[in-house]
Amino acid sequence: MTAAVLPDTPVDAAQPAQRKSRLRVCVDWLLAGLHPEPDEVRKELLHQRASKIKTLAVAIFASLLTASIAAALTGTAWAYGWVAAELVLGSIRVYLMLADIAKAKAAQLTGTTIAPIWAGLASAILISAGCYQCVASGELPLILMAGIGIANLVGGISSRNAGTPRYGALLICILTLPFAIATIVSPIPYLFIIGLQTPLYTAGMIFLLLENHKVLLNLHRSEHSNRQMAHHDLLTGLPNRALNQKLFADLLAVPASEVTSQRSKLAVFCLDLDGFKGVNDGFGHAMGDAVLVQVAKRLRGCVRDVDFACRLGGDEFVVLLPDISDDDAISVARRIIARVSEPFAFEPAARIGVSIGIAAAPRDGNTADELLIAADRAMYEAKRRGKGGFVIHVPNVESGSLAPTEDTHRGSAAEATAA
Repeated sequence: MTAAVLPDTPVDAAQPAQRKSRLRVCVDWLLAGLHPEPDEVRKELLHQRASKIKTLAVAIFASLLTASIAAALTGTAWAYGWVAAELVLGSIRVYLMLADIAKAKAAQLTGTTIAPIWAGLASAILISAGCYQCVASGELPLILMAGIGIANLVGGISSRNAGTPRYGALLICILTLPFAIATIVSPIPYLFIIGLQTPLYTAGMIFLLLENHKVLLNLHRSEHSNRQMAHHDLLTGLPNRALNQKLFADLLAVPASEVTSQRSKLAVFCLDLDGFKGVNDGFGHAMGDAVLVQVAKRLRGCVRDVDFACRLGGDEFVVLLPDISDDDAISVARRIIARVSEPFAFEPAARIGVSIGIAAAPRDGNTADELLIAADRAMYEAKRRGKGGFVIHVPNVESGSLAPTEDTHRGSAAEATAA
């Protein structure tokens, strides 16, 4: 009687996924730089490799030409097989690159595509095997063409793969080292000298690849730093006024989902710190800066992943909450008031609070200016009514006044309660 195999089924089904995961890890390591980089910089480095279709086309044509000449001079099966493989694999590589470029333009590229990477490795192995056979054939014109072809391909790799030095170095070794072995073991007199020199050439091209990577990395780091400085507050790291305007435009441009009257397309909080001037004057500007940094961290911890906390300047902050219900927005406001008013570990005496004005689209407007004006007006009303609370802006038909008293709320360190 045979044993049941049902318990093993989940393990067997998981094996392809595990193999796929290992391949993914392998590819990610190959494409990673020598040091960890921000996602934005890493994507730019990967784009450096994926965007050079002209270089790829020239490389495919050059290797196909070498294979065709080998077929013409030798008339052997391996040469004709090389030609056929170059046609198929070259077509696949061009198709994959064009597909990746199309995805990137459509903003659909969310990760590194594995297929072009394996296609590139397969192509390098194919060319290396073909050039090895060229040397083994003993035909001096073929040996010369193979050497020149490999040198040209390696030069292109050191440029095209400057953003992925590990992958580029692997391709260079695959192309050059079998050729070196073939020339060393060849019976042709003095051909072994080429084989002895090839590893030195390989090392030199890898060093060139690393230098190209360093230059490219410094360029993208500088661009990333400039963008960061232009769109983020240098002290807190939060989006600044310029990026806040862009976020407004992006969030307001998103089509509204089917929402009820209790749900807003975008809720806007205007925040002003209560007592911050006293802390700044009494403890010094360094303490004031430390308070602002901690407030920024607390704001990040109070909002959802899809929300944005921005610093407009001084002690003024704006929080943007897309697609949120009124009740959820009130809960976030209460949480912010409670967290901000907690004492700071580095100086418990530096106590502050926060007043919040709340506006929502489309109820209070459909533009950034309209929403900011409404939220700012509500914030000043919260300050007027005693600070440490929040006010929801509800336009009055006649005067555009604030919400009635029952929509005005207060908050404290422990809990925000209705006024």
